[in-house]
Amino acid sequence: MIGDLWRTSVELARSRALHIALMCVVPYACVLVGLDVAAHYGDATGAALPTQFFMSQDGSFAEFLEYSLTGASAVMLFVLWLRTRALVYLTSAVLFVWMTLDNWGEVHEQLGFSFAADMPIFAWIPVHPNHLAETLVFGVIGLVWLVGMVVALRQSDRRAAIHGVLIAMCIAGAAVFGVAVDMVTSWGEHTPGVLNLLAFIEDEGEFAMIVVLFALCVGIFDVEGRRLKSDTAEHRGLRTASA
Repeated sequence: MIGDLWRTSVELARSRALHIALMCVVPYACVLVGLDVAAHYGDATGAALPTQFFMSQDGSFAEFLEYSLTGASAVMLFVLWLRTRALVYLTSAVLFVWMTLDNWGEVHEQLGFSFAADMPIFAWIPVHPNHLAETLVFGVIGLVWLVGMVVALRQSDRRAAIHGVLIAMCIAGAAVFGVAVDMVTSWGEHTPGVLNLLAFIEDEGEFAMIVVLFALCVGIFDVEGRRLKSDTAEHRGLRTASA
């Protein structure tokens, strides 16, 4: 399995489409990281900058890029599912649709405030109830996706299963920053400097994983698309020869 993962990763890394996607996205992503650094520095020193510079702010430049990347990833994986009928792609596509809608419509924040009103207050947990409820929402969504992935992996062929594992690894990485580090940021009181540092780690880490995830989906879409075309051409050649 490890050898298959390595060979598949190398194959995807050699994808020309993946290289082009990274050349288009990474320079702009670096600009957004620079703006976020400047915004956090300004916040820590009392020199406020436009809120659109912060990655975590709704309506920021970085959020619009994240919408585009997760939305495009969902479309590519959905098209792959239509072509291959491998449930791994559909399961991940549905999750990316959720991520896009959640990021855009602040779904988990709204659910967090709704559920927090009915949650008991635990004095020994130094976290606001809405933040705790948001984490529980993510946990439920993650559990549903994980169950779906396990079922899908058992029904998929080896290539699709390996692609699913790679996608799952990237999603797990994004969850570490977007959920775990977010909980650390919300846990108790922090000085402005520490709060800005934790927020920076959370935002940049999640952002980087989304970029990697998008690049991975581009590579899978490219490699599988070329393989399917090759298989179709070979099948047609065999039919012509037999005729």
